[in-house]
Amino acid sequence: MTPPTRRIVGYLPVEYHNRLRQYMEEQNLGESAALVQILREFFDGRQKNPELDALKSELVQLKQRMAVVEAVLSSGGRGGRGRSLPPMMSEPIKPKALTTAELAERLKVTPQEVDEAVIQGVEQFKKWSRSRDPALIRWEKRGELFHQVER
Repeated sequence: MTPPTRRIVGYLPVEYHNRLRQYMEEQNLGESAALVQILREFFDGRQKNPELDALKSELVQLKQRMAVVEAVLSSGGRGGRGRSLPPMMSEPIKPKALTTAELAERLKVTPQEVDEAVIQGVEQFKKWSRSRDPALIRWEKRGELFHQVER
């Protein structure tokens, strides 16, 4: 026995009517079935999407794996066999001293741009490097290498 239904009559703007027709073709549904599906999704929430659920699960796994990698890196790679690693780091990894080329790659600029910015002065370089660093780290040049400026 089919559930009782009610007839509705309405007028749609042309844009929405065209989108309804496109949805009907994509889902291989008639007009009434398409409208019922759209209203069901609107009122009851989106139906389960297995592909989206799989992506969410993969994202959780990737986050867990990243936490392990960060923990190993923060311990200097001393995570011996049999030791359990902390699930999350308490502090972000501090980058090692970088060459001009490595810093340029990190800041997404050319090595020449790094050299030109260094010439502008220490404080100006710190501001310049922070504005380009993905982790908002300030850098300073000591000798031939660039070091993170402690906050």
